[in-house]
Amino acid sequence: MRIEFLVEDASGKKLLTEIMEKYIAEIPLFQMEYSILSYKGIGGLPKGSDANRIKSRQLLNDLPKRMRAIQAKYWGEKGVFLFIVLDNDTRETEKFRQQLEEVAKKEHITMDYVFCIAIEEMEAWLLGDREAIQSAYSNVSDRIASKHSGYVQDSICGTWEYLADMLTKGGMGKFRKKNPTAFDVGRCKSEWAERIGRQMNIRNNHSPSFQNFIRELDKRRDMCFCSAI
Repeated sequence: MRIEFLVEDASGKKLLTEIMEKYIAEIPLFQMEYSILSYKGIGGLPKGSDANRIKSRQLLNDLPKRMRAIQAKYWGEKGVFLFIVLDNDTRETEKFRQQLEEVAKKEHITMDYVFCIAIEEMEAWLLGDREAIQSAYSNVSDRIASKHSGYVQDSICGTWEYLADMLTKGGMGKFRKKNPTAFDVGRCKSEWAERIGRQMNIRNNHSPSFQNFIRELDKRRDMCFCSAI
């Protein structure tokens, strides 16, 4: 079994790596490989002839051409799956999913693929496991406990900002002063993804969008496992 992941940024790649190492360890004797291609942002879906050009390292801009390329690379092979993991941000989730499905339809993608949409952002998956957050950042455990009680899981609330406020002594104002640039914020997101991801229990997460991601993995692993018997 092999999974090709597309994810929109470096922090997403770090989190997926931690998740997949835990996932693979569940059945040590089952052969599973994966690769993760990360982008420098989500971008926007191309229109017309733009779908055949790559102008930037952004996931949606690249999506039509990348899906075609992966399908061509593994044409005829069994047990290969494509997972596109991305945030919905403020988009209406089902409408966004339909737009993504239209891309796959237009590009005649017949390999097994799935769009896994983190609601609102992948930081929601981290917030789905409070115990992991507290283990990773025990120095602010009391602040995590008080702030987390006010979080509504997978809500549109400025998710990464909520997590930053929770993890920073002095709150969001202090975080902004210490991390004034987009590069600084990206570095912090990668740190959260790696440290919290390493502590996560992937079978006990309160994020519905994370649970859906795991279900999609299970569905394909079960399919391959049964065919191997």
